[in-house]
Amino acid sequence: METYLQMVILAVVQGLTEFLPVSSSGHLVLAKHFLGFNAMSGLGVELLLHGATLVAVLLFYRGLIAEVVGGLFRKEKRAWTFAVAVLVSMIPAAVLGLVYEEQLEAAAESPLFVCGSLIFTGLLLLATRLWGRNLEKEVTPLRGLAMGCAQAFAMLPGISRSGSTIAMARFLGVKSSDAAAFSFLMVVPVILAGNILHVLKALDAPGESAFAGLTPGLAVAGFVVATVVGYASVAWMVRLLNRHAFWRFGFYCLALGVSGVIWFCCR
Repeated sequence: METYLQMVILAVVQGLTEFLPVSSSGHLVLAKHFLGFNAMSGLGVELLLHGATLVAVLLFYRGLIAEVVGGLFRKEKRAWTFAVAVLVSMIPAAVLGLVYEEQLEAAAESPLFVCGSLIFTGLLLLATRLWGRNLEKEVTPLRGLAMGCAQAFAMLPGISRSGSTIAMARFLGVKSSDAAAFSFLMVVPVILAGNILHVLKALDAPGESAFAGLTPGLAVAGFVVATVVGYASVAWMVRLLNRHAFWRFGFYCLALGVSGVIWFCCR
């Protein structure tokens, strides 16, 4: 029963923070550290929860996805521009992940590093209050590449992916609705490719399986909870962007990051 409770808690954390600009990876690291969820530290849990949030965003934007796919077959310029922008946005994250994979994994093991990154995320979000107010432009491949660079930087634990990409979009003057849709959809191929790569590595690795201890019941519970919470999180985030309240999460990230730095430095 305790293991199920741990899985549900982590699923809620993942589903809620994957799309809110507060860093899901940072929250998972801190949650496991402070709550002592040793049984939930395997790679299998990470893959499961990220897969669930992937399903959540696909469900929320199913209409837009169908529209873009249909537009590609009809050779509509806007659909092809959007699709190319998504493909281009993958490049920075793919390069950074392949070159600095070990360093990124090491950073994920340091709660203090995560807290410092959360402080940076907080400052970045607050900066969108001062800049990025003329939001009239659409996503182009060049702007998609810039958002892709922000997404690659957010591979550091504690740097919010949605926060970084949407902040970049606002700095570039992209409309709020387009910024949200592109930010959430551009991560789909990245998560999918990353999960496939990690599964292949886990299958080839000797010793204990990365999915050891992850029973069917635990997997279903975590997947369902993360999907439902993730869907609600996307919907909430879109409403916040339309109300221009995105920047307020900066106060939360700053408070959490500063509190964590004080805790780890003074204990």
